[in-house]
This record gives sequence, structure tokens and C-alpha cells, in this order.
Amino acid sequence: MNTPTQKYVRRGLRSRARGGARLAAVALVWALAGATASAAGAGHGHRAHHGEPPSAAAAAHGSVVAPAAVLGLHAEPQPLAARFSVTVSPPRGARQANTRSATWTFTRNAQQVALQKGDIDETWHRDAAGRIRFERTFHSDERVVDYSPGELTTLNVQADWHALSTFIDPNELRALKRVSRQGRGAQERLVLSGRTAVGQVHVEWLPALQLPAKLVRTSANGSVARFELVAHHAQAPAGWPQPGERSAAYLRLDAADFGDMEYDSVVKKSEALDIRLGWRATHGHE
Repeated sequence: MNTPTQKYVRRGLRSRARGGARLAAVALVWALAGATASAAGAGHGHRAHHGEPPSAAAAAHGSVVAPAAVLGLHAEPQPLAARFSVTVSPPRGARQANTRSATWTFTRNAQQVALQKGDIDETWHRDAAGRIRFERTFHSDERVVDYSPGELTTLNVQADWHALSTFIDPNELRALKRVSRQGRGAQERLVLSGRTAVGQVHVEWLPALQLPAKLVRTSANGSVARFELVAHHAQAPAGWPQPGERSAAYLRLDAADFGDMEYDSVVKKSEALDIRLGWRATHGHE
């Protein structure tokens, strides 16, 4: 829907830290949906949660917290490759803004979670010691930006591997009200709905896959992001993009060096996406 000790001071970093950074799959999906909407001319971006957590927001609206076991969240997700159709409609009253559609490929295993969206890929890596790093690929520029574990710490990004692996924050899922339950075993589907800190959320959840069959997010300004699972396999079939394959020969940048490259177009793009995710408060360089 990224790494070592910074060589410059970012304005607003202390206030960001006070907000309590937390990254989950919702950041990958919801913030990037905002980026898609913005690209469509909607001019609306989404940040990672600040302040009120999803569970608190749901409680305030009378939602019932769903048990982790019912949602299938008690075990680590199994490896898989999935395709999602993505549709983002602009806010109410937006001018010269059209609904945008795309197909995203999501893959996960114990060492890697990747979201491939066409021109931009986002991939998380976990090593044997549990350290997590992140890379963002810009195919049109043939560049990859690396965020080491140290840089993620500097940015106050706390990556939850389980959350990244499920395409949506499990805490947010547990905060939603269960509307209905259909099927059994591998065919079971839970319909969940509620209002969270980022807007109205509707999810059709597949516990066996620990993945949404459908995810619809409606923001306060009326913009709507829809994600629908169209295919999934234990391994990516022939013809599906493999994470890192297309970018193997690209030039790599270290996010810790952004302060020395503030006028680089890829640095500007990556920082803008960081801001949407809530990782940075401004573009400031000092």
C-alpha cells in the first residue's frame, strides 16, 4: 500500500515521537490509497494513526471487539501471493478528479512482505534476528531507497510483522463490530464494520488466509478506497511479478543520506510518501 542513523535533523521529529509512531499494514494500504487518490487529483493523503488507537475509537462508538482466535490471528500467517483490485474514488465535490483503478500484488513469507503497485513497490524484510528493514522501489526512476533498521528507529517507525503480513492492522480488525459470519473452515468469512480513527471501515475477513476478501475505507471527506481479493496462491504463479526481480540492477539510495540529496527527485518522492505515512512531519533539512 526507510533506515540508519540520520545525518540531519528533521523538523517536527520530536512532535512525531510524542504522537507515538506505529506502523502496520493499514499504513501500507490506507496511506498508499491516499497517495493514489492524490494522484487522481483528489489532493487527500492519509497518515499513520496518531493519538486515539482504533480500539479506543471503536469502543467510543459501541463496537464489539472481535477475539483474535475468531479472526484467525493467533498464529503466524502462512506464506502466500495474492492479487487485489484497487479502486479509489475522490472526495465529494472534488473537481477534475476521476476514480482510479489498479491491480496490486501482495506477497508474504517469514522473511519478506511485499506490496507491488505498478510503478512503486514497498518491501519489508526480516532477518534471522528479527531485525526489520524496508525498501521502496521507484520503477520509472530505476531507483531503490533503503531504510535500515537503524533509520526506521530514527524515524520512530515500529514495524509490526504480523500486522504487515495481514494487509490490515489486526488491532483495527479486533475493534470492528462483527456483522455476520458465513461458511466454515477454509471457507469461513467474517463481515466486520465500524468507525476507527481513520474513518469508516468495512471488511470481509477470511480467517483461514488472515487476509481480507474485501476492504472498503471511507474517509470523512467522502473519498473511498476499495480493495478486493481477486486471486491467491501458496506461491506466486508464473507471470506474476517477483519482489526485487525487476529492480535487481537499479541504483540504490540510503534513506539516511537524504540530507545530502535534498534536491534529488527520488528523495523528494520518497520523503513525500514518508510524510503521508506519518514518518516525517515536514520535508525540512538543516
